[in-house]
Amino acid sequence: MSIHKKNGKWYAAVYTGMLNGKQVYEWSEGFDEKDDAILAEIAMKKDVIERGRKVLEKTSFGHIAETWLENKRKTVAPRTYEGYKECYERYIKKKFETEMIKDIEPIDINSFMIGLDLKPATIAKIMTTLKQIFDFAISLNYIRVNPCAGIKKPNIRREKKKTWTPKQINEFLNLPDTKEATCYTAFLILFSTGMRPGEVCGLRWCDYNGECFKPEIGIDKNGDITDLKNEKAKDEVYLSPKLILHLNNLKVIQSSIWKQQNPFKEFPDDTFINCFTDDWRPMTPSYLAKAFKRILERNNIKPIRLYDARHSFGTNLMKEGVNPKVVADLMRHTTVKTTLDNYSHPDKEMYKNTIALYNKNII
Repeated sequence: MSIHKKNGKWYAAVYTGMLNGKQVYEWSEGFDEKDDAILAEIAMKKDVIERGRKVLEKTSFGHIAETWLENKRKTVAPRTYEGYKECYERYIKKKFETEMIKDIEPIDINSFMIGLDLKPATIAKIMTTLKQIFDFAISLNYIRVNPCAGIKKPNIRREKKKTWTPKQINEFLNLPDTKEATCYTAFLILFSTGMRPGEVCGLRWCDYNGECFKPEIGIDKNGDITDLKNEKAKDEVYLSPKLILHLNNLKVIQSSIWKQQNPFKEFPDDTFINCFTDDWRPMTPSYLAKAFKRILERNNIKPIRLYDARHSFGTNLMKEGVNPKVVADLMRHTTVKTTLDNYSHPDKEMYKNTIALYNKNII
């Protein structure tokens, strides 16, 4: 019951959820008697339901989940937030929204998970989202125990990430089709630094100091500016002498084109490095991916994803015996565990070489 007294009058308030990060209520008129406000609340709830909306209590799962999502919107990368939001609204909301969070028990979670006819990876994502919402409820003292505790996620067989060796990377970068592509610079950056495609598209000349990049923004598939994945993604990206020389030459070329188009204007420092010089808009990750795929097909090269340039970068460094902490820093990971779990792919040759090295002075 949500009855409030203001200025000598009694009011009924019905909570209907959140909109644009703000709690939304419907209020009654003011009454002299509290009982009249209680009756008004009952009628208002009925009216809200008849209009196709849902009445939520502040201790309902739906209210807490919406609050958790709003918190995520402010603390994680946009793409991560959208992933959480889609997972909640597509799979979880319908089942639990109006339930009181304190009444949801492990058996309810288990029954829900068993009833999902989805891929193991999707079920695991749903489980992770649910667990985080209940952990959030614990932090707000709504519940004491997470009902997801003890419920196992489905086993997921992760496919081994496809990578290229340095030789394969060199062969690709030296193809005539690659060198003539408008996005050759982007390919060069991707394979030589391990940066994410969205980060590469978001690079501007003001992010380059002649020795390294200091990324500030990204570009999404629609060409819109986005925040980077996290603060670590803004760390310096060190460049090879070959890439530095290429970038210096590219800036001269772009400046010359700009001067021809704008004789009386200085070349803007915030120009995107990987752009279309007819209108200076940035290239997008989807554009790079399509161009990459097209070159591979045209040259009969076994395909990998564009993002696998990043996996190749990490894997090749690990194969060279580079300290994992250094690899993690170069890839701008928040923890070394991420590097070891996702970007190191040992093969038989690595195992053989390691054993041979260890036993060199023993046997």
